[in-house]
Amino acid sequence: MRVRVEAEVRPTEDPNKVLKALRNLFNMEFKLVERGRGWASWVGESEDLTSLLPLKRAIQAKAVDETFYKYLKRLSKGTQNLLIFKLNKQAAYAGTPSLAEEDVESPLGAITVEVEAEDVKKVIAWLTGKEGEVSGRDEDSSVRQNG
Repeated sequence: MRVRVEAEVRPTEDPNKVLKALRNLFNMEFKLVERGRGWASWVGESEDLTSLLPLKRAIQAKAVDETFYKYLKRLSKGTQNLLIFKLNKQAAYAGTPSLAEEDVESPLGAITVEVEAEDVKKVIAWLTGKEGEVSGRDEDSSVRQNG
């Protein structure tokens, strides 16, 4: 499994505030990558499902699990191994997970999340608390053991 998270830092933004938004929803190390002309991106990668644990908790705490489940399931149609979705950066700064279909829905740019897994539908089910709706191993038990 591989999780990659990236958020653009625009010239008018405070890189530390963007980093705070990322850390509110993801448990991984981030590196600031300079893009030139004042632009940069925070990039984080992990091979551990627990890197998504803060996002999972926020989704369930805000009672948006059904919305996330349906949307991510729709995004995963036609692919078994790769899921890419975007989150609103400003909402993430407040600790709220909010899906962004397009970058324009997040005026300061979106957070892009890429998940590569043997079966992304199981990851979606775990992330949204719908494990019973997906056959196979219960990923939540492995997260409790690892994190």
